[in-house]
Amino acid sequence: MAQRDDTTGEHVKFRKSKYRQLLLCAAIGAVATVAAASASAVIIDSGDGTGNTTAPADDPGWSNIGTKSGLGVVYLRNGWVITANHVGAGDILLDGSTYSFVPGTAVQLDDGAGMLADLVVFGITPLPTVADLPVRTNTSLPTVDVIMAGRGRDRGAVTDSDDPGVWTAPPSNPVPARPGYYWGSTTALRWGTNKIEGNWVPTPTMSHYTLFDGPGPDYTTHESQATMGDSGGAVFAKEGLTWELSGIIWAIAPFNGQIPNTSALEGNATLIADLSFYAADINAITAVAVPEPSALLQLGAGAMLTRLMYWRRSRA
Repeated sequence: MAQRDDTTGEHVKFRKSKYRQLLLCAAIGAVATVAAASASAVIIDSGDGTGNTTAPADDPGWSNIGTKSGLGVVYLRNGWVITANHVGAGDILLDGSTYSFVPGTAVQLDDGAGMLADLVVFGITPLPTVADLPVRTNTSLPTVDVIMAGRGRDRGAVTDSDDPGVWTAPPSNPVPARPGYYWGSTTALRWGTNKIEGNWVPTPTMSHYTLFDGPGPDYTTHESQATMGDSGGAVFAKEGLTWELSGIIWAIAPFNGQIPNTSALEGNATLIADLSFYAADINAITAVAVPEPSALLQLGAGAMLTRLMYWRRSRA
């Protein structure tokens, strides 16, 4: 996997880059040796940054995007919801209504060899009237522009990497300076566009990534970057004439030297869990409607979990 070098714009191998740091798009805190930050609404480069707060004309599934404790969740079908595992299961707000988490239904996804992903599927009640949302099964990287949607920080003032409020050496500031925006203090559900650059390695969560590009061949109409609070946000890709849920936003990668939780600079990355890798498991879990809590009490939590996990044992 390749990414652009901070100072030259050339592509270099990510594993050898000394410029990146990885920030979870979750609540502020420390996670191992990696700084953690929450993420929510995407920042867009188009206009004054306040647009795209209603569904696009070609709606990929705007009503399927909800919140849990202010962070993103996405409704799939049959009462099942998916989000980043660090967001966690719980009651959600979806399309103006509140839905209750059904205890005993949360399943953290894995790679089939015990490596847990930052993804969780869980059940809610009552059954929403929102339309079903297909999950992408095509394992090839999307080649068309994707739509990224999340709820959180709005775009703030224009800045760049020479700003001491944005960058603290070492390493030294990039030359030329990286343009961008401060994160604002207000939040909103917003969508933007971007291109999938490639697969992001190494990480336990099978992922691909986007870059916050300036004008050029990879720049899109509403070029976007995830910010604090975007965890659990949706990424949609079109397969033929059908929009599909292709990913879940779970982390951002600013530059080393870029002060955490301040800004979106050109070249920052958004990490997106690749749902095509987990699609068979997701579709198996969501094929059956979430049982009512009374049924779970009769079954017992252990029996229900066993029932939900049958698909793990039947993997090839």
